[in-house]
Amino acid sequence: GVGFALGFKNICYSEGFDDYCTARVVLHADGSATVHSAAAEVGQGVVGVIAQVARTELGTDAVTLAPHTTASVGSAGSASASRMTWMAAGAVRDACRAALEERDRQGGGEVDVERVYRHPRTTPLDPETGQVTGERAHVALAVAAMKVVVEVDVDLGLTRVVWVGTAQDVGRAINPLAVEGQIEGGTAQGLGLALMEELVTRDGEILKASFTDYLLPTTLDMPPVEIELVEVEEPDAPYGAKGVGEPPTVVSTAAIVSAMRTATGRPLTRVPVRPDDICL
Repeated sequence: GVGFALGFKNICYSEGFDDYCTARVVLHADGSATVHSAAAEVGQGVVGVIAQVARTELGTDAVTLAPHTTASVGSAGSASASRMTWMAAGAVRDACRAALEERDRQGGGEVDVERVYRHPRTTPLDPETGQVTGERAHVALAVAAMKVVVEVDVDLGLTRVVWVGTAQDVGRAINPLAVEGQIEGGTAQGLGLALMEELVTRDGEILKASFTDYLLPTTLDMPPVEIELVEVEEPDAPYGAKGVGEPPTVVSTAAIVSAMRTATGRPLTRVPVRPDDICL
């Protein structure tokens, strides 16, 4: 069966939330630099983004990332809402530029500068009508489209995802390899939701207490993923870059189930799709 899905995800915190990120840059007398950011690295690659931004802005590879802790720098906010690339890049960029200006002003020596970055202001939705009350409720949106091919054995209730093709609006891909890795990872999470991941409870007790029972997709479950990056720089984002991890998670589940509906002719109105949902 072949299925399609199109979806979008808001980037950063929305609806009037005061979203900010802090970065601190220390320029040493020997020309090297230390960057402090509390941004949490959870596999999304923000450490690489911070290093890339700092080395670009400072014009040197002699950049060290300090341990990620709010003991030495202000909060970076959470690693969520596809916000970390946007917010950390903005904070580090501003701190680097301020540090260079301060070093020029004082004529050299060590410089220690901390800066707070905030994305453009958003406004809350009207609680009665659900409509926007100001210029915008969201900072930006990221759009993803997917085509999925699946094979379904209706006798055994088994499904295999054969191929995924996706095009995604990523703003500017400042690290294309990392961007593609995020899209592949998000697709894997969506596959898990579509076919296997389910937390079952009974009378408030979790019945799947370990990963023996709670199944996660592995590399053996992942099909080839053909990715087309649609690069249109986001005007308000640092370097024009958007977060990319969540949109493929939103879209891939729907695309997989769409393909399974085509293959089986069944409505399949819940996820994950269980074997007995597709057995004829």
